[in-house]
Amino acid sequence: MRLPDWVIPGPAVFFCAACALVQSPAERARVMAEAAGLVAIDLADERLRAFARPARVEHPVSPVTIYVESDGAPWRVPNEPPRDPTPRDPLVLRMMLTDPSPLLAYLGRPCQYLDEQALGRCDPVLWRRGRFMDETVAAMSLAVDRIKRFYAATEVNLVGYSGGGAMAALIAARRSDVRCLVTIAAPLDTKAWTAALGVSALTASLNPADSAAALAKVRQTHFMGGSDRLVPPATTKRFLDQAARATVIHKEDFDHQCCWDEQWPSLRIDSCLSR
Repeated sequence: MRLPDWVIPGPAVFFCAACALVQSPAERARVMAEAAGLVAIDLADERLRAFARPARVEHPVSPVTIYVESDGAPWRVPNEPPRDPTPRDPLVLRMMLTDPSPLLAYLGRPCQYLDEQALGRCDPVLWRRGRFMDETVAAMSLAVDRIKRFYAATEVNLVGYSGGGAMAALIAARRSDVRCLVTIAAPLDTKAWTAALGVSALTASLNPADSAAALAKVRQTHFMGGSDRLVPPATTKRFLDQAARATVIHKEDFDHQCCWDEQWPSLRIDSCLSR
């Protein structure tokens, strides 16, 4: 990789690195969003956070594309959840920032990106076993409504990575304004997924596979990694069997993280987002 033509003095490099180390995941995402010119949207729900481009359009002719965050911070072991569900690596935000669509938004999941006080008031059920329960999906769908109003848009595209893909599918199943649904490495049948991983079933949650039939008329693209051990592609079969019109794209060399964000500009072109 070619080095820049300028060089930062050693002490300055050390200082900047130290600053990065003390930043929380929420602060890193906020700095990244602000650097890209994004603004926070008021969702009227203290449990949720969203960023969007500030420009509005009088009469938008394109849908707003909303990127839905994953389940967030990983669990150390199956029965030991993180204290804060904010994602350690803002992969979904990076993907969104490469999207050239004129109307764009990034939507976090419940209890992510909150300060200490707000996190203390946020029910952990919303991001643990109840991460896909009806109350959670309803809150996310209301957030989609607020983002639509921000842009005065009439349609939405939903893009979700990992658990965000499952959430995007559940949101889409209860709406009539979704133009395109895209999921990336998503557990689209949570019952099969938890069984395959040998972890506790999400007994308080909805299963996207149970709502797949409601998406029959929605254009869909589902990306899967052939080397994904966290969400084995075989676990999505029941959902995809009901999605006859969906485009399924297998990337044999990809796992759960590599290389979705790096390759997203080209992968996006192959999805229903570009058609």
